[in-house]
Amino acid sequence: MAKTWFETQLSQALSAGRKRDYRKAVTILENLAARGYAENGDRASGGHPELYLYLARSYHALGNFARAVAYARLYLELRPDDGSGWFFLGRTYLASGTVHRAVFALRTSLEKNPESVDARALLGMAYLKAKKPIIARAVFEEALERDPDNPRLNEGYRNALFIEAIRTYKRGDAEQARQMLTFLINNDIDGVVPRLYLAHTLRDLGYLPEALGEYENAALFSPEDEVLPWYRVAVLLEMGRAPEAHALMAELGAAVEGASAVSPEVVNTTIIRTHLESGQWAKAAQAARVHIRNYGPSAQVHALMGEAQRNLGNVEAAVNHFNRALELDREHPEPYYGILMVFKSERDWEGLCGVANRAERAGCDPALINYYRTLCRANMDTDPAVLLPELQEAVLQIGADPELMEALARTYFRVGLFDLSVGWYDKVLQLEQGNEDAWLGYIASLEQLDDTARRLEAYRGYLALWGDNSGIRRDLVNFLEENEQWEDAADQLEILLGQFPSSGIERQLALYRRKAGQYRKAAILYRSLLRETPDDRSLLSSLVYCLDRMGETDSARKLMQSANKAFKPTADSLLIEGRLCVRAKDYQAALVIFRKVVDRFPKDTRGWEEVAHVYDLQGVPEMAATFRQKARDTLNSGKKKKK
Repeated sequence: MAKTWFETQLSQALSAGRKRDYRKAVTILENLAARGYAENGDRASGGHPELYLYLARSYHALGNFARAVAYARLYLELRPDDGSGWFFLGRTYLASGTVHRAVFALRTSLEKNPESVDARALLGMAYLKAKKPIIARAVFEEALERDPDNPRLNEGYRNALFIEAIRTYKRGDAEQARQMLTFLINNDIDGVVPRLYLAHTLRDLGYLPEALGEYENAALFSPEDEVLPWYRVAVLLEMGRAPEAHALMAELGAAVEGASAVSPEVVNTTIIRTHLESGQWAKAAQAARVHIRNYGPSAQVHALMGEAQRNLGNVEAAVNHFNRALELDREHPEPYYGILMVFKSERDWEGLCGVANRAERAGCDPALINYYRTLCRANMDTDPAVLLPELQEAVLQIGADPELMEALARTYFRVGLFDLSVGWYDKVLQLEQGNEDAWLGYIASLEQLDDTARRLEAYRGYLALWGDNSGIRRDLVNFLEENEQWEDAADQLEILLGQFPSSGIERQLALYRRKAGQYRKAAILYRSLLRETPDDRSLLSSLVYCLDRMGETDSARKLMQSANKAFKPTADSLLIEGRLCVRAKDYQAALVIFRKVVDRFPKDTRGWEEVAHVYDLQGVPEMAATFRQKARDTLNSGKKKKK
């Protein structure tokens, strides 16, 4: 049996997909979906919702995750109980970093298809990315019961178990962590980190020779690591093998005189410092935690722990450790500097002022205290005109300090010197590209200057770093709409639709696609919207317009005819049907429809005008003139009645 036109087109799309020519596949599939084959099918078969699923998979392969999500959701509107649809939606959410939505979609996929090993594997990965290793491990275990030899599942299970082992150790259960890490190392999860944590567990449990061996094994994986040898020094000292420890210290360039000059406690402090100097914040925090547990509180170690936690972004823990250091040693106010840095990074200006006052009383550097107070004044309600000379002088004296430069930029903005604020915000961003407040100030300054080109570039730069800021993305959409950059506006709105699904955003997106001349994409959206409100004449007219622009005038005409039969026709709907007949050069049918407009809506002059236009096209100017006169008479009659 010969293939239908639809079957031929679909076969070509699938063939293109197999050859990884996804752009060709997308073109064919969108054309089919826009024509209505996804919902209505053809004469030989019913609807083909799978078109949307193929589109979702194709756009996923192209890396356009927002559009992949949009098409996956369209598919699920038609096939809500298909587990594969939820699976592919979850896969795309996971790839785009929207982990919580990925978890929901993949759990739904498993509800629809509990036997899917692939869905369980991906759900386990999603839980790992969501930092829930215990749940991830349980998911992988369930999947392995169904497919125990699956290498992907085994790898995911081991990764989840490894993260759980580290957390178990940090909770203080060294024996359980030791068992888990030993299992992992014996099952190909090996390297410097597993060996290091296994050594830590053995050391905590008192198995010092075994711990020494594992520290040596860890060093084999990372021979350039400057910290690992110090763990061996500490264990050797704990074992009473001081000569070997001293010899190793000599190799490290830290030889000491006499056995009593060094202790495990001193070596552990050195380990913490070395981790900090190497930027290994988590390892420094862990080493400090072990030190405090084994040797008790120490002002020095609490200060080092505070610095590690500050760099990890653990604000409350950092401040607590710095304050503990101050409690233990009030003669040394240095931990205040760490607290000041924490409050500055958090932009807690009121709190920063209070800390600066306490730090001053404790004897901290007056110049540094003055610097922090200047920042406080710059970011609070100080009169900008009074503040400006102070900031200018501070920047001149201190130099390229991002916080001061940002404060100066903000002050220029507050006094209305937007050309200067733009320049200083730009300088801040050259030093700190990840400074979100500087980006926002930069965008606001460009908005005041009406600098279209740089403002667009700034929006894109900001969203490349903080893509989940829906407010800024909405601002960008409005900006693009104002400048009639319809395709870009649609692409940005499509991302918002994936984050906040709503018919309002979908309708706006359809409008943008239509204005951008992307009639296939717009038609697909209008069909989706019409499923919710099939009697919406505006949506129907927009769909018909898109079909006509696609070259599908006959399909548009048939759709309008069906609508006018199903619903009470309006003057507008009849006029659209008639104009489509004109475009199809079916002039007699057009005249019949336009005369219906004249009969049913006698005060609407458009019916007479359209009849005149048809006679013009047929080359009958006398009849055209007659009907134009009738249009004028109708218009004049209406004006007289109003008087």
